[in-house]
Amino acid sequence: MNLMPDQPLASQPAQRHSTAGYVQWLIISLILITALSLLAVHLPDRLKLLLVYAVVYGLISGGALTTLAIKLDIPVKRTLILSIVCLTIFGQSLILYLSHQRYQEATQRQFQADQTSIVIERMLRTGEPPEDPKARKEYEQVVEQFQKAKAERREKEQQLLEISSYLQHRISPIAKLKSPWPQLFWLLELIFCCLAAIWASLQVAKPEPESPTDQGQDETVS
Repeated sequence: MNLMPDQPLASQPAQRHSTAGYVQWLIISLILITALSLLAVHLPDRLKLLLVYAVVYGLISGGALTTLAIKLDIPVKRTLILSIVCLTIFGQSLILYLSHQRYQEATQRQFQADQTSIVIERMLRTGEPPEDPKARKEYEQVVEQFQKAKAERREKEQQLLEISSYLQHRISPIAKLKSPWPQLFWLLELIFCCLAAIWASLQVAKPEPESPTDQGQDETVS
């Protein structure tokens, strides 16, 4: 009797179990990465060392997600490593987004705290232009200069709210760099973060060497 056609049917439950385990791992990993990113954003600034901060994040991500996969009996293969890299990139992007949001809020508070332009504008609106032609001309020049300064201030505020401004602010303690160098530095951090995640994953998945006691037991049994 030929049983070959039944073999694919027998392997289907195992495949479904493997797929279900991977989906479960992916959902839990997304939750863990999101929680880790939220924690990383709210760390004190003194702990957010450039480059080191990203590498540590990668080590924690790679090690934790691989440990979870092993506990769920998911083999650590190329697909899992690639998934960990994608999750690490997602986590770093989330950190960048949330950090930029906090930077925007702080910048807007600084501009709102400066009431100088509001007071001057109120004085110009309530005051009447002088009747003397010479004084009236000087008054109009002052109004024109104020409107120009107000427009420049609004433009500067919009520039400070952009993500490129935040990336410049990140590296300002060590260097005053303009675009595209802050963006390239963040990409470099992302690369090192992913490499750290891959290294940590491979280290966790590496089989432990047998102890001398285990080797002696094996020889005794043989």
